[in-house]
Amino acid sequence: MAQVTADLEAIKQFRQALLTFAGRMHELLSTVDVEIDRAQQTLGWAEDRTRQDVRSLTDELYRCRAAAAQGYQVDCSSIYYALQEAEEHLGRVVEVKRRFQDTLRWYSSVRNRLEKTLTWELSHGVAFLDRRISALEAYHATMLLSTAAAVAGAGVLGLMGGVSAALRKSEAGIKKALGNTGEEIAAVVLSRHFGLKEAPFTQPAHGFDRVFSAPGLPVIVVESKISSSGKLRLGHTSTGEQGSSDWIADKAERMTDPASAQWSPANERIASLIRDMGAENVPSLTVVTDPAQRTADVYVRQADGGWQLLEGGIDLAEIEAEMQLDAGDL
Repeated sequence: MAQVTADLEAIKQFRQALLTFAGRMHELLSTVDVEIDRAQQTLGWAEDRTRQDVRSLTDELYRCRAAAAQGYQVDCSSIYYALQEAEEHLGRVVEVKRRFQDTLRWYSSVRNRLEKTLTWELSHGVAFLDRRISALEAYHATMLLSTAAAVAGAGVLGLMGGVSAALRKSEAGIKKALGNTGEEIAAVVLSRHFGLKEAPFTQPAHGFDRVFSAPGLPVIVVESKISSSGKLRLGHTSTGEQGSSDWIADKAERMTDPASAQWSPANERIASLIRDMGAENVPSLTVVTDPAQRTADVYVRQADGGWQLLEGGIDLAEIEAEMQLDAGDL
């Protein structure tokens, strides 16, 4: 029998370290942006002021020379030297501003690459760790309940047999493992069966389970539930039922706050899209997995806040067989 050895707590700590790093980099980039704006304003002010000095001295020199041409005894040399100094100063300011803009273009390129890494690549990395954590928690839960033989070597969908058996023995003991496994199954069902594309998203506690997109729909919020009866049951919070527009708006607001546990660069981007769309216009899906029947039902939220069955009785074993077939073709 295959054995899995992993320091689950170390993986979780590494995941948190990645998010902490992203948060600190986000704050640093924001600070740098403020300083860049301040420097641009200072350089712009210095250029405007120096150009004004040049114009004033030019006019003054013109008047002085005109007076000299009319026979007045005037000395224009001090004005001339002051104008020369002002023009030289203007040249230095313009050169500094040009070099600053050149450096800023280089920095913007580097910053864009870093922001892409923080928003996309780091988010993909965290999502990868989330999946590994989910699989390990399910594995450890079934090991503790002597069902390892049923799930050894199985994929996420294959875990359902062992989880179902464990559920009959101790539902409380594997509640968390069930929830994590249910989220993975929901992701597989929506991507494989419906062709939706999973968006980079850092899953927080008490937030969205998953976020997907489709042509013309940049954000689709997804909730997942495990139900031994196959019935849809959603939790109620202080901001409304899970999946409701008020609930989505509240989570999106938290996702924009760097001090919130629900923030990450990727999550802030998703929250911005939700704001642009309006929470009431964001599609919301719930995938209910029945571990006993090995099926899934997908519900979509209606405009009136109710839920309509989009498709029921989706055969998880059939999807798993397709995945294994695709893996064999690689």
